[in-house]
Amino acid sequence: MRNYIRTVLVMGACTAVGTLLMGVLSLTDIAMLHLIGVGIVAVWATRRQAAVAAVLSVALFDFFFVPPRFTFTVSDLHYFVTFAVMFVTALVISWLAERVREEAVASRTRERGTAAILPMAADLLGAQTLDDVIAVIGRQVRAAFGADVRVLLREPGGRLTPAGGGAADADDPERAVAQWAFQEWATVGAGTTHFPDARNVYLPLVGSHGRLGVLEVHPDDRARVAEPAVRWLLQTFAAQAALAVERVLPAQ
Repeated sequence: MRNYIRTVLVMGACTAVGTLLMGVLSLTDIAMLHLIGVGIVAVWATRRQAAVAAVLSVALFDFFFVPPRFTFTVSDLHYFVTFAVMFVTALVISWLAERVREEAVASRTRERGTAAILPMAADLLGAQTLDDVIAVIGRQVRAAFGADVRVLLREPGGRLTPAGGGAADADDPERAVAQWAFQEWATVGAGTTHFPDARNVYLPLVGSHGRLGVLEVHPDDRARVAEPAVRWLLQTFAAQAALAVERVLPAQ
């Protein structure tokens, strides 16, 4: 709600400035002023809030500046073309701004993930037991993604059992999701196209000799794992984890 109020205030400010400068600005200039307001909103707003700004830009321009003023009646039909151009331009501005924000977030995520991959690889090389590997995975995933993890290993018959002494909960509704990820060799769960309502993300652990199990990731923020860059990094982590698990399993 706060951002919607900010959106209204920004567009109202553009209208106020346009009103003060009506003597020196043309209608085209005032229309551009409202588009600048949409651009300002798009920098920090969601797509829906930017769309609201786009609608307001057209409505305020029509009501306060297009003759006859202070009415939504339009005397010249060519203004409808102006309104359409303003609206489409405003939507394009908001879309481009959102893409820039998404790319910036993805870039920062990749940088953080890449910075975490090298320490994880080094720590995994020094891990001598399965418990050591699980500890490294948990520590690095927590630091990089703000998430807790659990390693589910394949038992004879294909069932998945938590590694490290944990016990599988037969009544856990997400057990079937983890099993599906294992069987299909696919990343599923929160933020994915398969089982998106799940509370966790499940990534298959595939070693050089086949499937080992599943990495269960429980994020603090489910929306974060929906980002493609985050999922790609999680898959990279899972690939390294699988190789480390495969290396120490024969010693168990």
